[in-house]
Amino acid sequence: MATVPGIDVSYWDAGIDWPKVRATGQRFVVAKATEGITYKDPTFDDNWFGAKSAGLLRGAYHFFRCNVDAKKQADYFIDYVRSVKDDGELPPVLDLETNDGMTKDKIVPAVKVWLDRVEAAFGKKPIIYSGQYFLQDYLVVTGGGPPAWAKDYPLWLAQYPNQYQEGMKPFLPRGWFNWTIWQYSDKGVLNGINAKVDMNIFNGTLEELYKFAGAKIPDQTPKTHTVKKGDSFESIANNYGVTVRELVTANPQLLAAGSKLTIPVAIAIPQEGDSSSTDTGSGDSGTPSTRTYTVKSGDTLSAIAVKFSSTVAAIASANNITNINNIKVGQVLIIP
Repeated sequence: MATVPGIDVSYWDAGIDWPKVRATGQRFVVAKATEGITYKDPTFDDNWFGAKSAGLLRGAYHFFRCNVDAKKQADYFIDYVRSVKDDGELPPVLDLETNDGMTKDKIVPAVKVWLDRVEAAFGKKPIIYSGQYFLQDYLVVTGGGPPAWAKDYPLWLAQYPNQYQEGMKPFLPRGWFNWTIWQYSDKGVLNGINAKVDMNIFNGTLEELYKFAGAKIPDQTPKTHTVKKGDSFESIANNYGVTVRELVTANPQLLAAGSKLTIPVAIAIPQEGDSSSTDTGSGDSGTPSTRTYTVKSGDTLSAIAVKFSSTVAAIASANNITNINNIKVGQVLIIP
C-alpha cells in the first residue's frame, strides 16, 4: 500500500522549522484557519508560507460549530484564507468533531451548506474530516448511513491505533467505502516542531497526491552541495528538506570537506512491495511484521533509520520516543 506522510497544525504547534519538518519525510500539511465565526488562527499565515517555502503541499481547515449559521461560517473561512492571497494546493477541509448540542437533522443540511459554498468559492470539492463515531452518529440520515451526497467528498478519518505501524489501514465508518487521508496519531514527534503534532498519511503515491491537489510535480533535477567543515548528512538533509535516507542513498561515499554531494529530489518512498495504485479496500486493519534493533555505542536515530530504510519519525512513533536525540545503549527498538 503506497502512502505519503503529512501533518496538520494549528496555534498549538507555533514556531515550526519547516525545512526540518520536510526533511523528516512529510510532504503535505493542513493548517487551521478558522473556527465558528469568531476565531482566526493567528499562526495560519506563518504556517501557510513557511510550509510553501519548504515545498510542502498545503490545505486549510475550518473547525465547524454545529450551533452557528453554516453560511456565515463558510464566508468567514473563505474571507480569511483569501486574505493571504494564496489558496494553497489541497482542497479546503471541514473539521467535524463536536455536535454542540445539535441533532443530526440539523447537522446534515448545515454541513452541506458549508461544503457547497466553499466549493463554489475555491473550485474544489472540500475534504470532510471527522472520526468514525461522529460520522455514524451525526452525519447520518433516517434509515442509517451517510447522506447520498457524502460519497462525493474525500474522507479524512481520525482514528488512533494503540501503536501505529506502516501498512495499517483505518476501520471505515458504516456506509463509507474509501478514505483519502488517515490521521493516525495526535501525539507525533517530529524534528522541527516543539510540540506533539497530528500525524497523517495520504492514501496513494506521491504522484497521486499531487494529482489530487491539482499541482505539478516539482522539478526532478537534482542539486549539488559542496561539503563544508562541520557538515553532516543530517544537517545537509535538513537544509535541503530531504530525508537522510534519500541523501545517503544518492551519496554512499563518506563526507569530506570540498567534495560535492548530489541532493536528490525529495520523494515519498513506498514500502517494499507497494504498487502505484491507490488502495480502495474495505478498511480492514492489518499488522505487518516488525524487526528489532539493539542500540550500540555511537548510534543515532538518524543512522538507524538509514540502516533499516526507515525514517526517524516512524521509529520514534513505534517506540514512543519523545526526544529523538535521547536513545540509550542496549535499548531495543522496534523497526517498523
